[in-house]
Amino acid sequence: MLKNYLIASLRSLRKQFSYSLINVGGIGLGLAICLLLSVWITRELSYDKFHKDATRIYRGSLEYSFGGQTSKTSVSPTALLPVLKKNFAEIENGVRIYNPSAWNPFIVKTNDKLFQEKKFYYADSTFFQVFSFKILQGNPDKVLTEPNSVVLTQSSAKKYFGTEDVIGKLLTINNKTEYKVTGLMENIPSNSMIQFDFLGSFSSLDASRQQIWWTANYQTYLLLSPKADVNSLRDKINAIVKKEVASEVTGKGDYVVYNFTPLTDIYLKSEVDEPELVGSIQYVYIFSAIAMLVLAIACINYINLATARAGNRAKEVGIRKVSGAIRNQLFSQFISESLVVTFLGFCFAFLLAQLTLPLFNSLTGKDFIYSDLFNFDFLISALIVWLLIGFLSGIYPALILSSFQPASVLKGNFSSSGRGVWLRQSLVIFQFSVSIILMVGAAVILKQIDYIQNKKLGYDKENIIVLPLDKKTKDVYEQLETEFERTGKVARMGRSTEAPTKINGGYGIRLDESPSDVGMAVTAMAIDKDFIPTLNVKIIAGRNMSEGDFQKLKSDTIFSFILNQSAIKELGLTLDNAIGAKVRLDDRRKGEIVAVIEDFHFSSLREKIRPLVLFTATDSWDLSYVFVRLKPGDLNSSLHELKSICANLLPHRPFEYEFLDQRYQKLYDKEQRMGNVTTVFAALAIIIACLGLLGLVAYAAAQKTKEIGIRKVLGATSPSIVGLITKSYMKLVLIAILIGLPSAYWVMDRLWLGGFAYHATIGLAPLILASVACLFIAFTTASFQALKAAWIDPAKTLRSE
Repeated sequence: MLKNYLIASLRSLRKQFSYSLINVGGIGLGLAICLLLSVWITRELSYDKFHKDATRIYRGSLEYSFGGQTSKTSVSPTALLPVLKKNFAEIENGVRIYNPSAWNPFIVKTNDKLFQEKKFYYADSTFFQVFSFKILQGNPDKVLTEPNSVVLTQSSAKKYFGTEDVIGKLLTINNKTEYKVTGLMENIPSNSMIQFDFLGSFSSLDASRQQIWWTANYQTYLLLSPKADVNSLRDKINAIVKKEVASEVTGKGDYVVYNFTPLTDIYLKSEVDEPELVGSIQYVYIFSAIAMLVLAIACINYINLATARAGNRAKEVGIRKVSGAIRNQLFSQFISESLVVTFLGFCFAFLLAQLTLPLFNSLTGKDFIYSDLFNFDFLISALIVWLLIGFLSGIYPALILSSFQPASVLKGNFSSSGRGVWLRQSLVIFQFSVSIILMVGAAVILKQIDYIQNKKLGYDKENIIVLPLDKKTKDVYEQLETEFERTGKVARMGRSTEAPTKINGGYGIRLDESPSDVGMAVTAMAIDKDFIPTLNVKIIAGRNMSEGDFQKLKSDTIFSFILNQSAIKELGLTLDNAIGAKVRLDDRRKGEIVAVIEDFHFSSLREKIRPLVLFTATDSWDLSYVFVRLKPGDLNSSLHELKSICANLLPHRPFEYEFLDQRYQKLYDKEQRMGNVTTVFAALAIIIACLGLLGLVAYAAAQKTKEIGIRKVLGATSPSIVGLITKSYMKLVLIAILIGLPSAYWVMDRLWLGGFAYHATIGLAPLILASVACLFIAFTTASFQALKAAWIDPAKTLRSE
């Protein structure tokens, strides 16, 4: 019986080859999109789940509030882990992780190889007891026990030594300290939040010998016992924390607490700045919705064409029933046809997904490989989806076709019945509504990205390169500055502890005459006197820092402060009384305000501009970056000259730089990639919808062949024939636009743009552009088939009359 169903299905597909091609092509294209997005979604949801005890690992992170300003961070102090392990039996183990190379890249050297590294982490000796990273050489319990020990990944071992036989070999770090390689581990999986190339022992750091509550630069992970109640444990922990920091947290409403986030939630659901790039659960939802909607559009094509052609198959049904076929057998026959079509679509989808995987990697910035499409779990899921899609796509046409009564089947025609027409019209409207939502969504995302790229940030990021600083650079900095400026290629140079694209330093500030318990949380960083003019930050009151400010700091330990408008406002000051006001930063830095600067964006546009304080550096070692503004001209030539100067003055480190504007763009890498993916898939969605429209118009034109011939004999023109055939379909597209536009506006305004504190307005342009594009593409598709029918010689169509 199954063999007969299969043979009959293949005969039916071959008989209606053009419609079968449209069905297979549409479903295949829709499934290819689903396959690619499913691979992406699977990867996003898999982050950090490969650890054996992933469900029991939590990260403790600091949240504090001072003077009404609340900050949530991903970090914690050195004291947190030892205090918690001592007091709570529910904590089986824990580990502290620190990446100082993220702020100032480490110089790593061995023999003649010298590199600048940003992924040199430190971790407690318990690291491999908490996490399931695989050690290939060395004892996982001992590799991080001794000071100045380091574990290498396979890639870093080959990079420095050309081999994986590295145990006992030495690396020189920052031109002063030798680290002994005690272990070799597998490369970090791409779906790990923790990404490093070198892992040094935490005991190498001075911080390991101190238990401090107020220097929070470390990631603390806790391994809880299986029966631990996280909420109850958090309350008990914060009760101890409250006692430990009571002397420092005295203001009304001020507090310090620690939140505990499951390891597997950090990548997609983090609400704080992370040291590594993270994803977004919102984007997982969006791409899941796109995958399902595109697949629905593809399935609708099959349903529409099957129901439209139901009348043509009425005689076949009648003859089969008269010959003894029962309804269940006919139902099975038509379901079999649907399964065959979707199976061929799946084969085409897998082929298309393989061919386009490199392009998909380029769009998403991922590194998917072909085996991601063919692993066992993924294939089993695909098999289930095939059966589900085949059944759901075919069930309605199968029910309709198998329900025809032999006695009346030649009198009625489902395609002309109100029910059949209403169904097809509704499905066409749904298809194009979804298409218009995706097109508007893509247009709005691209508009926001353009807004981000052209937004005035309050500083000038163009033609600036960022170079890291270290102690050796400090010794020759004045000479370096002189040599750079002597080239005629450098306009100005300035230094700071952080880059203005993302300033993280958390501090507390108060007016000097205010009680110690009256203050507020601010973001702050140290700068030199050239930072403000190099970045072209606008001073709206007071003056820039001068050499005298730094001399005052050295002689009298009196700091000079520059505050932004938001900080002045929160302190209750005005431009008139701010200059000269005495303030204390973290109570340890006493000084006065010398200037007020215009608010500038020093974090993502998703966040509102917070109070910011810039202060004089205690020593050049506090300054981690130098910003070099290049004059307009040949950048390659300028960089070549600067490289030659650095080779002479700074032979201890490679000349590696980063453009400030590129650093800014990295903040929005997710949005840029989402815009690219959505644009491509929106275009494919409307192509799939138009494939279905093409089939429906072709069928309608075939049904009206004789009518068209008669009209042409009576003088009808080709444009009038085209209008006759396409008019009803264009009405459906217009209805779809009227439904899709408000839906798209609400989704993008509330659910996406609402995530940005600063964003573009949607306006009319994206709505009009998407509507015109949709109408044009749909009309062009429909007209193509309509013109073919209009150009047929009426003598051929009416020959039998």
